[in-house]
Amino acid sequence: MFRNVKPPSLGPKRLSAALTLAFLCQAAPARADLVPPYSDAITLETFVTGINAATDIAWATDGRAVVTRKIGEITIVDTDGTKTNVTGTFDNVDSSSEKGLNGIFADPSAPNAFFFYVDNGPSTTDKHRVYHGVLSSSENTLTVDADNPIVAANKNPGDPGLEGPANHDGGGLFVYKNQLYIGVGDTGQNASPPKNKYSSCLNKGNGKILRVNLDGTIPNDNPLVSVDSVTSCDQPTGAWSEAAPDKRIFAWGFRNPWRFWIDPHTGLLWIGDVGETTREEISVGAGNQHYGYPFNEGTITWPDKDEGPPDGTLDRKSCNSGFIPAKSCTPPVHDYGRTGGANCVIGGLIPEGCGWSEAFGGKAHYLFADHGANWLHALEVKDDRSGVTSPTALELGTFPSGSGVASIRQGPDGNVYVVGNGSGEIYRLQPKQASGPDCMSMGGMGGGGVGGEAGSSVGPEAGTGQSTAGASLGGGGAVGGRSSNGGGGVSSGGAGRALGGGNAGGASNAGQGAATPSAGATSASRTASKDASKDSGGCGCRTAGRGNTELGALASVLAVAAVMTRRRRRR
Repeated sequence: MFRNVKPPSLGPKRLSAALTLAFLCQAAPARADLVPPYSDAITLETFVTGINAATDIAWATDGRAVVTRKIGEITIVDTDGTKTNVTGTFDNVDSSSEKGLNGIFADPSAPNAFFFYVDNGPSTTDKHRVYHGVLSSSENTLTVDADNPIVAANKNPGDPGLEGPANHDGGGLFVYKNQLYIGVGDTGQNASPPKNKYSSCLNKGNGKILRVNLDGTIPNDNPLVSVDSVTSCDQPTGAWSEAAPDKRIFAWGFRNPWRFWIDPHTGLLWIGDVGETTREEISVGAGNQHYGYPFNEGTITWPDKDEGPPDGTLDRKSCNSGFIPAKSCTPPVHDYGRTGGANCVIGGLIPEGCGWSEAFGGKAHYLFADHGANWLHALEVKDDRSGVTSPTALELGTFPSGSGVASIRQGPDGNVYVVGNGSGEIYRLQPKQASGPDCMSMGGMGGGGVGGEAGSSVGPEAGTGQSTAGASLGGGGAVGGRSSNGGGGVSSGGAGRALGGGNAGGASNAGQGAATPSAGATSASRTASKDASKDSGGCGCRTAGRGNTELGALASVLAVAAVMTRRRRRR
């Protein structure tokens, strides 16, 4: 219980000393931390702070980091650490709930070019758009071709619009073999058991991963290009029917595949599919597959409801009948429940090169996170990279409460970057034994994550670029070596690092009196994080408020003042 207590009277000198001591003795803000044994092999530090509402990151071919912000703005982080905010690039961006500027990926076919996923369509039936933009090589100006979106209604004859209500809006982008992949959510309609059918309606692009060529045209080998009629529906809870397919569809059966990655060695999708209200999941598989939703949520198979297939013959666990075309469901390799504030899986990647294998004992590992719980986990990968060796995840570490992890990318320097939407911070992970030629020549990174293309090379062949500039892996440089293939970036080594895991420009729990940098979120902060996004049905990607630093400071002042007064009385 707390009582109203009048603080002791202090003279000016004693008050000044008390204030100074109080601020010196305050608990340091919670910071990102790894747990042993990974803390002995990997360094986790803050790369940049003060980028409010950050959602994703990619790299220009000259080494500049390009960070998207939910509100429709772009922040450029130069190789010396200088930040430049670019405004007015996207007009009429609806950033409420889970909407906004949600994704970016570098275009490997053009220098300093990018794809952007943004919610600024003309209506809710044609909402999500993908645009192409080019960053000036001489200054931090960004030119976006707003009149010619890469993905939009009728970009190709008959392309339906991507519907975009309040949540389940997607935003994942990836380029692999000169084709652009787009993760689109199912439009919401939150319910348990699920009732939204869009994930299995193949006339709709929602609840899918789409694939188009870099100019927006449809690849000839997309799964539904040669199919005349598919199972369809007109509304999320409407009746099943048959119609012509959306030929951009590559994989389906998702609720919200917000963050996904493509393995350059196998071409398999590694997908973080955000759950409804019960399970978050990681799935691994190819295109032309059904990934289970709305019949399965993670490893849960929901009982029969009115969203069953047209002929009522569905084996709900395997999804192997009743649809056109019929596909057996691909189960997840890992799922987890919504405990400890967990509410939104953030699909990651398998980091390679620069000592990553050594950091994990010689085995490849898939890294992923949770937006609400702010932890970082890993799954050990099979030798053939077809999946994981065990569905049990390994705990790697935590980020400060309220960080709101939104994206995980590997930079051209080989380091892994974790974007904090709530904190406005971007964290950087680097193996402590980061050395060797693979740290200098990152041609296979494509400026946006492993598996992107460099020049005309793809995946494993893309790592042959010759390094033309020295790397600055240990001194806080923004990016390491430059590849002649155009996939990497040049380092000036001058970016420096933010001290203390900082809280500049974003939310934190600084001043709340807790000195538990690696203990994870308290129950109170977890509850606050969960409440902040519960109305969106999961991953709200909202920008969190600032911590109450004044309250923490006042408490410390009163405590120190009381101690000094007691000491004076004892004299």
